[in-house]
Amino acid sequence: MDKLSTVKIGLFCLLFGVCAAVKITSLKVPSTYLLDKNSKNPDPLILDCEYDVDENEKGFVLKWFLDGQPVYQWIPTKIPFPFQSFKNRVDTSYVVSQERLHKHRAMAIIKPLANFTGEYACMVQTFASIDRKSAKLKIIVQESKFDLNYYLNGDGYITVDCHARDISPEPELQIRINDKIFETPKPRSVLGENNLYNVSISGSIPKEELESPTTIECYLTVPETNYTKKRSTIYYELNATDGNSASALPDQMRTTSGLIVTLVTILLIFTSTLL
Repeated sequence: MDKLSTVKIGLFCLLFGVCAAVKITSLKVPSTYLLDKNSKNPDPLILDCEYDVDENEKGFVLKWFLDGQPVYQWIPTKIPFPFQSFKNRVDTSYVVSQERLHKHRAMAIIKPLANFTGEYACMVQTFASIDRKSAKLKIIVQESKFDLNYYLNGDGYITVDCHARDISPEPELQIRINDKIFETPKPRSVLGENNLYNVSISGSIPKEELESPTTIECYLTVPETNYTKKRSTIYYELNATDGNSASALPDQMRTTSGLIVTLVTILLIFTSTLL
């Protein structure tokens, strides 16, 4: 059915009130889908549309839209048809119910792309009735790298740096020191050729303002979703030039051990000379 036919059906129902009811009872569109670039066989993205429809109604058709553009259509007497933008991205053999008018109502998206983010709408209609519902979905491409470091500048300041690479949508970064927000310049964000973002944030603080030890954290969040990551490290004054606090103490111990070995070697040489 074209848009004009749909409008005519709606007007007829409103004027005469004789249309049989086809009604969407539940629209199951997840708010987010985490896309793992390293997975060869990720779980499909399932969008389902539950509805009530009279078995005697004629001309039944189900359609899925993304931002107003059709991406999937199913007529019970035909094989499900994904439109060009979703071609080879939908499992047309996926069955959600054995009932004749419900069998292929769900759309199973195989290996979704980052640009599949948007508003999805399900529309069910017959010659006599129509219903439509929509919901928003965000495809999250997980970052390939998320790091937090600190180092001592020559001017007596400690610089804290946090960055995330190859992520979508554009995330927000926030640094906290001892659980307090660290005021920093605006994050730097670059959109790469692969439509993934590289985002970084940094700021400096006088060394004397940091106690030892101090907890430093960086939070990564994707707006309007529950996707959150955190990196943390500990600032130690004796190791202020090392951004990786986890290796600070072992490095110090290795340096001390080296000095001991050197002193022992010198003592042995001196002793052998006397003998």
